[in-house]
Amino acid sequence: MDEKGTTHFLSSLVSSGAIEAAANAGPRPMFLIVVSGGPPGAMHKLNVEGTPLGRSQDNAVRFNDLSISRRHANFFTDSQGDVWVSDLGSTNGTRHNGVRLIGYVPQRIEDGDRLQFGSSIVVKYVRLDPCDEEFQRELFERTVRDPLTALYNRAYFLEQIGPLADLSAARDLGLAVLMVDIDHFKRINDTFGHSSGDSVLREAAVVLRESTRSEDLVARYGGEEFVVALPVAAPDQALERAERIREALASRRLNAPNSDRAIRVTASIGLSFAHPGRYRSASVMLAAADNCLYQAKDAGRNRVVVRVDPPPNSLNLVTPHSREC
Repeated sequence: MDEKGTTHFLSSLVSSGAIEAAANAGPRPMFLIVVSGGPPGAMHKLNVEGTPLGRSQDNAVRFNDLSISRRHANFFTDSQGDVWVSDLGSTNGTRHNGVRLIGYVPQRIEDGDRLQFGSSIVVKYVRLDPCDEEFQRELFERTVRDPLTALYNRAYFLEQIGPLADLSAARDLGLAVLMVDIDHFKRINDTFGHSSGDSVLREAAVVLRESTRSEDLVARYGGEEFVVALPVAAPDQALERAERIREALASRRLNAPNSDRAIRVTASIGLSFAHPGRYRSASVMLAAADNCLYQAKDAGRNRVVVRVDPPPNSLNLVTPHSREC
């Protein structure tokens, strides 16, 4: 949605009486909006009954930051509708408008207040009517999405792969990282023009969305490269998913603008896999997948090359288009 479309959307809400209806419906929903230390503009909704915040998986609001305690703070609403925050004896503290809170002593907060958790997470507490909430979500989407493909961008992927790995480990799943590179993309641009190249990238994004699940993390990494993080139980499942993506791309045909010629698209894929409890850092897994990607290109492209760390007992899953690196 562009700025003109956003303005029209907001105007339609106003003209339909949405804001007035929201005001009559009761207190506006409560949110923490990330200012720094995470994706700027990310929204975390607070529950009236209580909202625990911390680093562990069982928190309603979770930040994957080592300066955040596993159970760091809690939000609750009293019988008068006032909202309070309490630090739960965290190691690095909670600050309200710059003042550190005393552990377990609740502090009332108001619309617009700033809160800091640990050394780097800063949020703004706000109440939003439906109109403002939709507008805020739209702004956030613009910061985390690639404008051409509508996939997540590289920065957001790097922010979220750590929490995804932790969530996978809590479910006793491993994590696979796929680096996907469109083969001979420069040739496509040179032969058919950059508009065709853009069409190829958008089509590749469609294939990636169709080939992944809601819990997977898919992003445009840069240029003609995409990256996918998959929580899966075993390397054979990761390889099967990678092959499905490769085959889906190879089966697509695009008509070049102002031409009767069809564009055939293939991709080389590098895959790294970490078993449950063996997750390495994002940079290590991405480097391993990238190394496999270059081997896939050197081996003739349109194939998957796999690295599993640590090596499993067996991986007899190499297809004519895939091998280990």
